[in-house]
Amino acid sequence: MTESRTQKMIDVAVSYFAAVDRFDVETIMAHMHPACVMEVATHKVFRKNFAEVRETYERRKDMVKTSWHGDFKFMADADNQRLAVRLTVRRTFMDDRTEEIDNVTILQFTDGKISRVSAWMAGENTLK
Repeated sequence: MTESRTQKMIDVAVSYFAAVDRFDVETIMAHMHPACVMEVATHKVFRKNFAEVRETYERRKDMVKTSWHGDFKFMADADNQRLAVRLTVRRTFMDDRTEEIDNVTILQFTDGKISRVSAWMAGENTLK
């Protein structure tokens, strides 16, 4: 049972990051619980509800031209519905600057949906 819950969280996380790379806000938000929140701890950003989280992903489209999230390393706590992800992010900004960074994201799940995104970013914050 725990393996099944862990795999489901991983599947949602991989789909979520793929949607982020496609700038597919509808799919991103389909993965979010209606009571979701987001924090970018390294940049003191906190979004307190679904609408604010959505606006954050909408604004990201104005900053980033392309992105890739991958090289995932997962650590799951299935009993408490948490998934930690260490990942590489490669992106090109609208002014053609590029960046490759090492990030950590912790996803909290409620009813199979992401209810909290907590991110630590080494580079420029694109989730303003």
